[in-house]
Formats: sequence, C-alpha cells, structure tokens
Amino acid sequence: MLRYIICTVGTSLLTNRDGRPWSGWNPRECKELPERERVNRWLSTADMEAASAETNTLRRINLSQDDKLILMHSSTPEGRFCAECLADLYKNSTRDVIVKEVSELGYAADKFSSALKKLIDITVNTVTEAAKEGATVIIAATGGFKAEIAFLNLLGALCGIEVVYLHELHRNVVRLPQLPLSWDANFVAQNLEFFQWIDEEPRRANEVESWLNREPRLRFLVETTPDGYCYLSPAGYLLYKAGSQQIKSTQPQTCWPGAVPDPPDKKNRVSTVPHHRPKGWEEFVKWLCLIDCVKSVHYDKDAISGPRVRVHPNEDGVILLRFEKGKEILPLRVETTARGTAQCELVKSYLEKRLS
Repeated sequence: MLRYIICTVGTSLLTNRDGRPWSGWNPRECKELPERERVNRWLSTADMEAASAETNTLRRINLSQDDKLILMHSSTPEGRFCAECLADLYKNSTRDVIVKEVSELGYAADKFSSALKKLIDITVNTVTEAAKEGATVIIAATGGFKAEIAFLNLLGALCGIEVVYLHELHRNVVRLPQLPLSWDANFVAQNLEFFQWIDEEPRRANEVESWLNREPRLRFLVETTPDGYCYLSPAGYLLYKAGSQQIKSTQPQTCWPGAVPDPPDKKNRVSTVPHHRPKGWEEFVKWLCLIDCVKSVHYDKDAISGPRVRVHPNEDGVILLRFEKGKEILPLRVETTARGTAQCELVKSYLEKRLS
C-alpha cells in the first residue's frame, strides 16, 4: 500500500546526550553545527532507537520502498540540518524523501501564529496530493515544537488521518485514536465566502466586523493584530482548511447547472436602468446572457462592495459581480440555475476567470 509519511523534525539528533561525537550540542551556546558528512557516517551505523526522536518513531512504522517521506522542519539552521541528515539516511530506503521548511517556525513567539498556518498548508497540500495517488497518510508527530505537534494532532483528528507518536521512554508506538469531533464541515461550506475573503489579504477590523455581526460564531476564529488588521487565527485557519479538505473528500464531482431555454436577449434586464456605465459593458452583459445556465442579468447596487465576484449568501444560484473599467463600475446580479454551494462556486469560478 502506498503511504505518505509526514514527519515533524526536531533537533534531538544534535541535542541528545550520549556517546555521539557532538553529544549535548545546544543552540543556546552558539556552537557551530557538526560536519554533515560526519553525522551521516555516524547515523549509518547508529542504533535507530537512540539516534533521534524521528528515527525511533519511523523504525516502528516500518518504512518501505512504497512510502513517500515528508520531513517538515523549522526555519532554524539546526532544524534544517537535522532534516537534511535524515533525508540522506532514508533516501535509499523509501520511494522518495522530501524536505519541507515551515517558514517562520522558530523561537520567535510573535511569528508562531503565521508559522502554524504554514504548517497547516504543507500538511493539507500533502494530504491532497496523497489522495490523488490513492495513498494513505500517516503523521509522525514526535519531533519539533510542542505547539506544532498539538496542531497536527488536531488536524489529524479533524481530517481522519492517523497520527502516531513515540516518547523516548515508550517501547511501542502510540497511535492516537480518531476522535468523533463535533466540528461540522458544513459550517465552512456555509461561510466559505468569508473564509476565502479574509484569507485573500489582510482585512481592516471594521470591514470584518460586519461579517462577524451576521455570524457571531466566526468571531472565535479571527484575531486582530496591533496594526488594526484581522486575520484567521491559527485555530480558525486549521478549521477552514480541515473543513475544506473534508468537503473535497466527500463531495462528488460537481456538474454544470442546467440550461435555460430563454434566448439571450430575454435575459438582459440591465439596459433600462440609468447609471454611469464603464466602456464595454454591453458586450460583457451580452456574454453573460449567452451562458446557458444564466436566467437573467440585473443592475444591483449590492454588488458594489465585497469581493468582485461572490455568491449571494441568502439566495440560491445568485452571483453578484462588478464589471469595472477605470473608475466606472457596473454592479450586476446574475441569476442562474445553479443549486447548492458546489454549483454556485463552479459558476463563480467561471465568471472570475473572465474578469481576471
């Protein structure tokens, strides 16, 4: 069976105190890292149980030539060094070894929130890649920072991924049980527009507040930084990514919405509304009316604010968008036959490509 093994990497290879030539190396003492070749030679004959937290765990899950090993390390020199040495050790005993740096993951507490989001991204992207191959994913969360391990444990529980752990005093690997958590992925689907919007770029706190007033449960998933901007908190980002992953894994492939029999000229409800219009608006509206699933196109001032293309949250099949040229804006309401979140998102994506 094909497996993707995601392994967090710490620095026990360097810091363990025993008979290794660099025994007790400590980053606080600002010592130079040992020579990589010297470490590799030592690893080639070392006891894998004692060599490092990672080797101790990986030996228990029986790595094979069918496995793809992803080594995730911090953005510290010592974290990178340990991951590269482990990659050298396992490159001939697995199908592939990939070293991934979690940028901003280090000793600076002020960057830890953004680092955890990078950690989540790497993990979710790996899970998506594994799914395309029909491979099983296992997270070996033994090395690295404790907060890093805690988040991966939760991500594993939310996504139904097996997480294994082996403390240095344990004789057997601990397989953390898959928990029947009450997190509902439909909450992500119902608020997908908000999650995508706030994740696109930093948003002012006053802009975010209108969303939070409409759905108070979102308030617990965002954080405001001293610069006056709001972001998804690490927990919010985790739930967003886990929910999106769960939706992808359970939804069938979305079909294009059904066609409307009306001719294009019957769908155009814009021409009689007086307002300033950007150059090229007529051709754009005609193009919209030619789309088979479009029922009608209207002027709608509600499309002036918010994302350029968005699904109307309260009306199934309605897409709000803005056609812009310079300072002139034409806000439009496009009514379609799309039903449900998946079909609406499919049509939205199609319209975004035309406007990009």
